[in-house]
Amino acid sequence: MFRVREKRSYTFLLFLIISVLMSFYALCGSAHGEVLYIHGEMNSSVTAYVTKRITSYTGTKNLRYRLFYPDSISSGLWSQKITDLYKSFTPYPTDVEEFVDEYGNKGALLSWNKDIRIVQLDLQFKAQIYSNFYPVSSNAPFPVILEAPQEIYLGSTALAPSNDFIINYIGRTLSKDLYREVDVVNSVFLWIDRNIGLSSSPEAASDRSALSVLKHRGGDEEGVSNLACSILKGLGIPARVAYGISFQKEIPIVTSDETVLFDLPNKERYWVEVFFPDFGWASYDPHGMYLGLLSHVIKMAHGPDSEYAAEVWNVEKGESNLFKEFIFDIKSDVVSVEFEKYGEEDLGKLVVSPPVQDLSPYSEEPNLGLEALKSPREGTSHAASSPRETAGEEKGFFLANIDISKNLDIAATRNRVYAQRFTVDSPVTVTEVRLPLIKFSDEGRIWVEIFTDSDGKPSQKLFQTYTILSTVIRHMMEDNPWIAFPVGKKTESGLQPGTYWIALRSSGDCIFNWYASEGNVVGGSKDTRFMDVSLKKSLWNNVVNYDMNFQIVGTFSE
Repeated sequence: MFRVREKRSYTFLLFLIISVLMSFYALCGSAHGEVLYIHGEMNSSVTAYVTKRITSYTGTKNLRYRLFYPDSISSGLWSQKITDLYKSFTPYPTDVEEFVDEYGNKGALLSWNKDIRIVQLDLQFKAQIYSNFYPVSSNAPFPVILEAPQEIYLGSTALAPSNDFIINYIGRTLSKDLYREVDVVNSVFLWIDRNIGLSSSPEAASDRSALSVLKHRGGDEEGVSNLACSILKGLGIPARVAYGISFQKEIPIVTSDETVLFDLPNKERYWVEVFFPDFGWASYDPHGMYLGLLSHVIKMAHGPDSEYAAEVWNVEKGESNLFKEFIFDIKSDVVSVEFEKYGEEDLGKLVVSPPVQDLSPYSEEPNLGLEALKSPREGTSHAASSPRETAGEEKGFFLANIDISKNLDIAATRNRVYAQRFTVDSPVTVTEVRLPLIKFSDEGRIWVEIFTDSDGKPSQKLFQTYTILSTVIRHMMEDNPWIAFPVGKKTESGLQPGTYWIALRSSGDCIFNWYASEGNVVGGSKDTRFMDVSLKKSLWNNVVNYDMNFQIVGTFSE
């Protein structure tokens, strides 16, 4: 069973906060990323336990919560069957109004009209999820010919307008000389992944409107999904934002020379669904799924933008906090897919997709230099794309991927050795490496090694940090999981401009999990690898679709 708690608080040094603010909105650099075209099926069966807990202070009154119930769905390439739905509300609400909204979502509007300190909402259900990754042979024409029921997903909303002149300019440019819907939809996916950065930092959540995401060249998954819907609706293609939850379990895809592992966190998530008249709804997930959706996702609701699809809550008076917990008991998980080919798309991240026949990509780039499209954050980059100066009397070097708000917990000791690639633009001397680790058992030691890069893989070991005895580290330090690995003062830890790797090493029987960010949100694709040291011939030929969290601290060299 997998267990996750969403709410955490972390204390960081001043220079860490400055680094986050300087490096929020991310545009992928020149790193080459590929689409993995696969064909086959995935079938998963789980029991889900979902808990929402609202805590409030004395005097808080009139709590309202809109809760969605999962429902059985069969459409397009993906379906789910929900059974044995159990609901528990403690204390029981003053009023429960169950509903089916205009988009077909099922749920309840819950109200408590008295002062309550703690409210807990529990859902338990069984889900059977089926994903089809067989070739897509859609010949639906563009412009799309629609029937009346789908026109509801063309409407304009505040977060995903269909009538914005600037956004419509992007759509018109991308769809120029394309005459199949699938070519237009794929072109929108490609353009967004090439030009719009993905982050879950708090700043991304400040404005999730499509126009804000476009102008800032970045947003969280809700904002990016709103932008995709806005572009598609402006072209007359029905599109909606879906909301659901995912569970963590590796999906291996074996290529000709390496194994690529796709994994999702135990979290809530948002993605896009697009309607095709000849085969139904297909998906786009900003974290790396085109047309197909992995069977590790359970859908809860959908709507014309992320606000319509999300669970919302409020209080009339006072302050409250929301805590969410997701536990999954995976009964079965069958992955029967085969790798077909790599695409030639330059995305900066790994994407999985069913094969599509005779795809025609867009031929003209929108002019982002237009005054109305100029970004107010010119020159920003991924947190781990370039070094950041730190605050203090002495200028320092700081490189990091610190966003652990939507993390995966990766078992990073024992048989697997994980490595994360990073790049420095100036000569630096590394003085410390910090990793967010959760200890589950002793005995042993852990340390970090730094390697050169050769052909996109770790190569020659340059130096290592001090080793840390696992017994001095407390178990389950979730509130502040960062562990510092100092570099010895006599160690030659200077790095010239170039690309390098950090790897967590261990000895003994200690077990540590290393936090990672979902999707290739930092740097480029194939920048996180592992080798299996239990094999006679250990190679760095395993790629994962997430980025390990880390901090590298040092000084700029002369």
